[in-house]
Amino acid sequence: MKRNVLNDFSLQTTDFSSIENLPDLAFVNEYLVMGLDIGAYRDNFVKIGFPYRLVEGRILWITKGSADIELTLDVYHIKKGDIILLAPETIMELKSCSDDYTMIGVMFKENIPINKNIVIHAEENDWRETLRFANLLWDTARHVPFRKETVSHLISSIISDIQYIHRAEQELHPTKRKNRQEETFCKFKMLVNENCCQHRSIPFYADKLALSPHYLSTIIAKVSGRSVMYWINRATLIQAKVLLQNKDMLVCEVADRLNFPNQSAFSFFFKRETGMSPSEYQKAD
Repeated sequence: MKRNVLNDFSLQTTDFSSIENLPDLAFVNEYLVMGLDIGAYRDNFVKIGFPYRLVEGRILWITKGSADIELTLDVYHIKKGDIILLAPETIMELKSCSDDYTMIGVMFKENIPINKNIVIHAEENDWRETLRFANLLWDTARHVPFRKETVSHLISSIISDIQYIHRAEQELHPTKRKNRQEETFCKFKMLVNENCCQHRSIPFYADKLALSPHYLSTIIAKVSGRSVMYWINRATLIQAKVLLQNKDMLVCEVADRLNFPNQSAFSFFFKRETGMSPSEYQKAD
């Protein structure tokens, strides 16, 4: 299998040969990839400082160390004891990590609805409960013949359990709930991630949120300390980096994909944001 031209991290396009011959640490087939100790092989799949589009859903248990990650414009510091649920089409970038950073990871092909990414630091009982589910999934996945339907039900149960833990945590700590302006900011970021390849004007997003452009700008500045255009440009830049990591893709094709009027306009934008031209970024290792 070869990597996808858009730098997708996917079951169908990623080369898992480095772990396929490690039956005690990993299970790989066309429906599921599960690793029990990904740390030593992390660089084979995810490099620090490069954004990846996660085509399928993910479930992660951080078992050692810590890391800083960005998930579709949201930045998190994750550490041992954290459980992470990632929705399909999330763009992820590993910013940094400790030398001992490792995890249990599950990638699944099944289209199981996940409304949003969840990052929680689990209490001991919740951590052990979800790990029991993970161990059961590991044992079931390796059964011959592969029990696809049973595996799908187990993954659904794990996702449901993580979502339940997250809801219970919010009910227990109501001060952690987002206020109306914070909710608006979250909706705005979601819209930006979905539409930045085609729309990069403030009025477009204000209209989607039924707000005036001025009021939207005020809310975003108050909640995030950044302007609306900062977030639009940041989302656009991430999309550009994902596309440019395909060495065979022409800069003009990337510019067209991102709806820039021409290659020069895109190159000006990219250099302004990164300090290097698109072609220089493309050649960087």
